[in-house]
Parts: sequence; structure tokens; C-alpha cells
Amino acid sequence: MEDAQQPAPADRARLGSLRPLSGALGVSSYGGGRQTAKGAKCMQESVENLVTLFENGTLTRQQLIQGLLALMAPTNTVAHADADTSTTSAFRGRSLNHVTLSVADVERSQEFYSRLLGGTISCRSIETDKGPRVESATLDLPECFIALFKLGAPRVHHFCVGVENFSIDAALETLKSEFPESKPITYRGEELYFHDPDGILGQISGMDYRGQRKTP
Repeated sequence: MEDAQQPAPADRARLGSLRPLSGALGVSSYGGGRQTAKGAKCMQESVENLVTLFENGTLTRQQLIQGLLALMAPTNTVAHADADTSTTSAFRGRSLNHVTLSVADVERSQEFYSRLLGGTISCRSIETDKGPRVESATLDLPECFIALFKLGAPRVHHFCVGVENFSIDAALETLKSEFPESKPITYRGEELYFHDPDGILGQISGMDYRGQRKTP
């Protein structure tokens, strides 16, 4: 029977970079299911590591075969880091569309966030349902935006997730029927909000939503 030699320091580091599986072997299972580009790259790197360890004499032929078999073993979709659960979810969330912050000083906050993150700043005021105009600014970034409002105490007012095929009427009915505890509401007939189990305010929108109001 072949015995594995004691790994050299460099080989121990390489072996340690693999996730433990099957005793002394460090491999990750990426098989059984639709491969993502990231998963395929990880599998290739793991195979290359195993082959290198075998060529260096760190692994026996039997250990190499066990490692390769472990890589191809099917994985539980719950444990898979790239598992896509959107097929069973009410909506297909695709991006963090925006975060709205209530700030004490809009001008100060817009200067801070533009220096911190770049992007394009636009300032405006809007008419609320209660009448008074609210000072606000928007920091537009390539894939999302940050909205700044003066709405009392500084806090995260709400977050918004962009979903596929968004229809406010259909989405409202879905929330009412499947998540009645979220107490969904619409604002101005254009924005859909809900509360999570901790009372945090969230919004669902189309993926291209940028805080714009419809023109009558």
C-alpha cells in the first residue's frame, strides 16, 4: 500500500487552502446541478491543486482518485453557496435598487457621500401627501442610488430591491395574499412598501426605478 509523504510547508499551505473533506483531503464538491462560472472556476482550481499535490508526492494515487470523486459528488442545494431560490420565491429580486436615509442636514450629507462614493448628485424637493415640501437629494451610482431626505431623526428610512417583471398592482396583491403580516402599502400609486418581521421598512420596484414620478 502506498503511503503519503509528509507534506512540505508549501504543500501544507496549498492543501490547507482546500476545504476539508474525506479526512486529510481538502476538496470542495461542485457537482450535481447547474454550474455557475464561479463554481466552474473553483472546481478547476481544486482539480489543479489535487494534481499538483499528487505530482509532488503529497497525495497517493488512491487519495487523488478520492479527491476527484469528492469534487464531482452532487451537493445539497441548501448548502450550495450559489443556489438560486428565486424559482420558489414570490419575486425575483435582482438588485439593491436604492437606500433612503433620513439625515439632519441634506447639504452636508450629499457632500459627504459624493466625496466618499463619487456618482452624480441631484437636488430636489417634492410635495408630500401632507403638503409641505421636503428637502432632498439623490446620489446616482451606476447600479443604484442613495436618496437623502430631511425626515426627522437621522436613520435608515428604507431600502428598495429591484425585481423582474414588476407590476405594482400584481405585486401588491402578492404581498397581501402571501405576506399579509408585512402590511403592504402604496404611496402616490407608484411606490410599494412593506415591513419585515422586525418592522424594517422595505420597498419593491422595477429594476430601472430611479425615484422618478410618472408624468400625468
